[in-house]
Amino acid sequence: DNTHTLEARGFIFIKKFKLGNPCEFVLWNNASGTLTDLQPGEKVLVAYQELQGVRVANRVIEQPERTEGMIRTIDPAKHTLALRHGSFDRAFQLPDNCAIVLRGDKQGTLADLQPGNHVTITYETPHDKPTARQIAQTSATFTGSVVGIDLEARTIKAKTLLTTKQFTLGDDCAILVNGKLDGKLSDLRPDQRLIFSYNDINGVNIVDRIAPAQASRESEPPVAQQTNE
Repeated sequence: DNTHTLEARGFIFIKKFKLGNPCEFVLWNNASGTLTDLQPGEKVLVAYQELQGVRVANRVIEQPERTEGMIRTIDPAKHTLALRHGSFDRAFQLPDNCAIVLRGDKQGTLADLQPGNHVTITYETPHDKPTARQIAQTSATFTGSVVGIDLEARTIKAKTLLTTKQFTLGDDCAILVNGKLDGKLSDLRPDQRLIFSYNDINGVNIVDRIAPAQASRESEPPVAQQTNE
């Protein structure tokens, strides 16, 4: 504003700062910014000097928050996403400049995200509205036919012509059946062709999403993606 000041609320108190000339502004992605890039409700870290009760800021750093969970719904028209974390859903605004990061730090688009995907969201809360700045979906994918299911161990094996993989279901694994994410391992059948989204943790393939291959986007690979794991 015209007074060139900033007010920040801590856990208990509100502190007022005069903005030095110059005052450096560092945005959530480490890019340089200006005062106009900040909005009420966003978290910041303020570096300042104080003399005779006057606080003068010389650096203001945006402090984004992060959360992870399963995508429940995406509405591109309304620019919203619902994330399931634990037993609760949380809504996020999706601005046009929200960055989508895929496996291998590849740049993606909103169309690369599907309900059931496990993602990490970097966000801010301007005006108390959780707003996604970056969504990372870094799972590998494998497309193959079911050759074995162990309901007790919560594992499933699938194969292509050259490769067989065993997957262990994560606690929040989403199984897409009849267009819904509430399927169970027992709903899957031998020889069914499926797409697995998974992460390799020390040689154990932990799957977070299973979907029928025919229900995937045309861009889904027909065979396993080659990854260096």
